[in-house]
Amino acid sequence: MGLTGLLTSAKLRMPVSESVAVRLRGISSVVERETAQIID
Repeated sequence: MGLTGLLTSAKLRMPVSESVAVRLRGISSVVERETAQIID
């Protein structure tokens, strides 16, 4: 089992990582919005 397998099993065990993923998704959406404004 490689590092990816370890990370996947850790994600299944820890609900904390879900909130981290949500936070990262929120940050990336903000970056996309700002980038779109710059392009305009």
